[in-house]
Amino acid sequence: MDNLQRFTEPIEVRFSNDGKSLTLLQGFYYYRKGSSADDQSAIKVPRGFHTDGFSNFGADFVLPRFGKGLKCAVLHDYLCVEFHAGRVSRAFADKVFLEAMIETRAFSRVKAYMIYASVRGYAIYKGYK
Repeated sequence: MDNLQRFTEPIEVRFSNDGKSLTLLQGFYYYRKGSSADDQSAIKVPRGFHTDGFSNFGADFVLPRFGKGLKCAVLHDYLCVEFHAGRVSRAFADKVFLEAMIETRAFSRVKAYMIYASVRGYAIYKGYK
């Protein structure tokens, strides 16, 4: 499938010189819960996508920018780009982010829901639908 990695494979990235962002060296795909590899609804994050990891507003001690669950954050950032392009809703992007964190067990369910609540709260504050 377009030479993309599975979501569960290790992420391949190149960090920027300032250490504040990264670029995917290998794209990946994510299948929504309940879908299969035959399903055409995979979310494809392309090679070359740029991201800042977890946007944590300087709270690295709570949630490191490039820590555990990084692929979930990259997926969410990609879906946010798709949101700003009018292709998906922000609520969809946030819901997939939560789903990915829970399905991959990147965090405990409690921490995943806390991160999700922060992301949703920010989206609501900004007026994103």
